[in-house]
Amino acid sequence: MGNWAWIRRSPSPRISQKIPNPTWTPTAGIRARSLEKGIKLPPVVPAGPNNPLGRFALRLGVGNGEYLIHGTSAPDSVGLRVSSGCMRMNAPDIKALFAQTSVGTRVQIINEPVKFSVEPDGKRYVEVHRPLASEEGENPQTLAIAQSSALASFMSQSGSDKLLVNKALTRRAGIPVEVSTGVGSQVQSTGLSARNTPLPVSANQSGHEQAIQ
Repeated sequence: MGNWAWIRRSPSPRISQKIPNPTWTPTAGIRARSLEKGIKLPPVVPAGPNNPLGRFALRLGVGNGEYLIHGTSAPDSVGLRVSSGCMRMNAPDIKALFAQTSVGTRVQIINEPVKFSVEPDGKRYVEVHRPLASEEGENPQTLAIAQSSALASFMSQSGSDKLLVNKALTRRAGIPVEVSTGVGSQVQSTGLSARNTPLPVSANQSGHEQAIQ
């Protein structure tokens, strides 16, 4: 999910390189931390199904170029704060983003823990993440999330199940869940973002700049 330190310094970096079938060169720090866990990493991991970067990588023009948007060999880790600063995406998503992105494209990083939408078919969804910015020692799972007036309005509308919204706010699963009235306990996930566009790519009217959510 990225690293808050560099995101705070450079919230709108640009793509500096597109890398198909990337190799992975773990840093000395990553190799040392892995060794502490009894895992000895090679100096270079070749491209292939076991490569942690997946099949596609986009290098960000920040720092020394060590941060990437990339695929992963561990899809269950997508959306979790387990990386050393990169942003992981599921295979179909990074493939689509890679095809639509050119070097120089600006990446807008959105720090918005709560997103919500009413889809064209009338279904309602919320997507809640643990807050990204927190002080040392604070638990992001229980850290208070400020509720905007727009969210309060969404929750109060007849089509929204307020109980399901509150459950999503507590759970903070990081995926869209349906909160339509009548859904009850059958919470479902969807591949659409809060802006009614396929995750994770959105574009402005010129189609050039894309935002990673």
